[in-house]
Amino acid sequence: MTLTERFARIRSPGPAFLLTVVAALAVFVGFPIGTDAATMLAITLFCVVLWVLTPVPPAYTGVLCIGLVGAAFSTELALVGFRSPATWLIGFGLLIGLATRESGLADWAGRWLVARAVPTRWRGDPIRAYASLLVALCLGALAFALLVPSTLVRVLVLAPVLYETGESFADREARIGLFLGPLFATFYGASGIYTAALPNVIITGIAESVGDFAIGWTEWALVLFPVMGLARTLLVAGIVLALYRPAVDSGVEVPENGPGAAGASERRMALFLLVGTLFWTTDFFHGLHPVFGAILVVALAFLPSIGVVEFSRAGEPDYSILFFLGGVFAVGEGLSRTGFADLAAGTLFDAIPADGSLALVLAFVFGATILLNLLMEGLAVASVLTPVLVSYAASAGLPLEPVVMTEALALGTYFFPYQSAVLVAILAQDGVEAGDLIRVTVACSLATIAILLPIQLGVFSILY
Repeated sequence: MTLTERFARIRSPGPAFLLTVVAALAVFVGFPIGTDAATMLAITLFCVVLWVLTPVPPAYTGVLCIGLVGAAFSTELALVGFRSPATWLIGFGLLIGLATRESGLADWAGRWLVARAVPTRWRGDPIRAYASLLVALCLGALAFALLVPSTLVRVLVLAPVLYETGESFADREARIGLFLGPLFATFYGASGIYTAALPNVIITGIAESVGDFAIGWTEWALVLFPVMGLARTLLVAGIVLALYRPAVDSGVEVPENGPGAAGASERRMALFLLVGTLFWTTDFFHGLHPVFGAILVVALAFLPSIGVVEFSRAGEPDYSILFFLGGVFAVGEGLSRTGFADLAAGTLFDAIPADGSLALVLAFVFGATILLNLLMEGLAVASVLTPVLVSYAASAGLPLEPVVMTEALALGTYFFPYQSAVLVAILAQDGVEAGDLIRVTVACSLATIAILLPIQLGVFSILY
């Protein structure tokens, strides 16, 4: 039996559930922590193993998670995820995706992008056409991060367009690459832009409130963008190109002169998205969460006589992914409330060498954040870990800027969909399977750690 066959056997429902139950019981019985913390950790491990092995759909595991948390603790804790604006941003984002596709805008924009990004001399070569389009879309997705501060919003707006763009290629490998590559570019590349990733803003906000810390957009960009913005985006494009590429003899359809002029429906939907973009880019003025911008776009797109799709079709998207997200938030909040997160953070930082170099300490910070992020959603990790980091940096006499930036980089490095609402949103889209998403996530994260992180730590050592 090959390794692949053995893994497939473990992933089948029977062995997978047995493994999760045994692991959860072992944690509950064996860990020398309080009863509530041990119970929450056991529930977390049970759900995480199921989310990783996926013997059942992730949303189903989310339902189990919500039920277990509610039975062991409280209904309020179990349903805490449904109070999160991020949950409803994804829900309304599914409706935006439906409207973008049904209006014809996604198809029109996809054809327009293909016609503009693929040079005429390469239009008969599927591999060169694919490579040029992939790089152009990844760089464009990174530039989009400068305009729209919310990664979730960017993913929800780009996803239907990228899906239709991939339809120009007959090979599934090319379609998957053109879908995931730009989404990961706007997601992972956002670490180098202060306002483009929510963890950046949350972490610096907490650091400012508990310590003597202040950093500007320009300083963040100068220190992080060259390596963790631009270089990381190109790295994502290279990884996706290596993992997914069309066969040499596969077909590709590139319109000679583009798709022609957009129709009335496409123009109206583009206008609605422009209104939403203006809302999202002016949040410094009105202070409202991006979910309200999504509500505005949905209200316009489904408005009778003016919108682009009947509201009776609002039930068509698959909303089960919200149960997945609800379970993720319940786990993160539960670990925080029971005190496990504080205990884990303190234990991890006790292992940091007090007399180590700045690069070594930052490597420990990165690793500790990654480990906590395997159990908790990123924002929950930030709320628990940042005060500990600020206190540690002050006592050790370390500059706080690289410590905070390193934590932000770690919280922008994932391995499995349950770790981030953005990955959950990507998984909710048409045309992507959990296996493909995990494959790209792991590859991009490992490459970041092996190639870019040492360079960035060197930059920190020089500048600070």
